[in-house]
Amino acid sequence: MAEVSETLRADIKRYQDLVEKLRVLAINRQQIQSQLSEVNDALRELSSIKEDASIYKIVGSIMVHRQKSDVVKELNDLKEILELRLKTLEKQEGLIKEQLEELEKRLVKRIGGTQTGAG
Repeated sequence: MAEVSETLRADIKRYQDLVEKLRVLAINRQQIQSQLSEVNDALRELSSIKEDASIYKIVGSIMVHRQKSDVVKELNDLKEILELRLKTLEKQEGLIKEQLEELEKRLVKRIGGTQTGAG
């Protein structure tokens, strides 16, 4: 292919950008899933101890004594936030995947005639 049109170059660049965005979203989703797993583990552990048990929360470089009910509330709030972020990231991933599929079809139509045996 001797000459590549500006439109084709722009589509290829957009494809590469979308692939990178999808990669970043996947990394962010994994991080949030990990945080959500930690929160669920902490809530599960807290459910098995007495209400008056000593609970300590790490704040910066110190540990602070807290009421179990306060810690459970904070963790449930955090869980809700993480679940919302996770849903948002999953929606964004879905949209980008759709855009990638459409762009890929367009690129294959344009480039496909010059490539043989590509799979």
